[in-house]
Amino acid sequence: MRLYLLQKMRDNFMRFKLHRITGLSRNFFFKINALTSLSRWRAANTCEGPDDFYSPVWDYNKRFSIYQYLLEKYQLQHSPFNYLEFGVAEGDSLKWWVENCRHEETVFMGFDTFEGLPEDWGTFKKGDMAYEMGALDIADTRLSVYKGLFQETLIQALENLQTNRRHIIHLDADLFTSTLFALTQLFRFLKKDDILIFDEFATPTHEFSAFKIFTESCYINYEVLTAACNYTFVAIRII
Repeated sequence: MRLYLLQKMRDNFMRFKLHRITGLSRNFFFKINALTSLSRWRAANTCEGPDDFYSPVWDYNKRFSIYQYLLEKYQLQHSPFNYLEFGVAEGDSLKWWVENCRHEETVFMGFDTFEGLPEDWGTFKKGDMAYEMGALDIADTRLSVYKGLFQETLIQALENLQTNRRHIIHLDADLFTSTLFALTQLFRFLKKDDILIFDEFATPTHEFSAFKIFTESCYINYEVLTAACNYTFVAIRII
């Protein structure tokens, strides 16, 4: 009987297009639920290393302290690894990694549309944050840059990925869709001690939600290494 009633409710919901009414409140409650999930996640996952929570001052340059912590902790300048960055933009973070990790066998891969966001993100509109690919000004033969949607470039780019080394994966794509796609395509390569870096993690309906869905769906175990700017920047180790 209960199943029958649920089925009738479902059928009538679609029949009378009740989404036109309930849809008005859906976005608000969706965001509240995502905020609740983020807060619960933070309370359950303490950082192994530095964590500035709660910090009343937001400083974008704190992301470099995350990179420096990882560099020193894992001595990344002395051993080869694969560095993949999603959302290169003007190339500040990519340039930092290239300049600070000089091992000749380290591989750097950058992915971006270089035509701005492929869809709206908060107050930013589709096409915002566009940067010219030629303006990167990173002259290093270890670096390969891929222009286009991740859905167009990533699968082929991963064909020659060397899997017998650590992966440092920098996720700065902002969007839920872009972040989730990148993570799901990288799933088959992830292993113990690989590191995920997020640049907008505390945006609850985007990078955080993509991470949560990915790790729960793929049964990924992890630990939080360090965080800055109230979990805007987060580094996570696969365990």
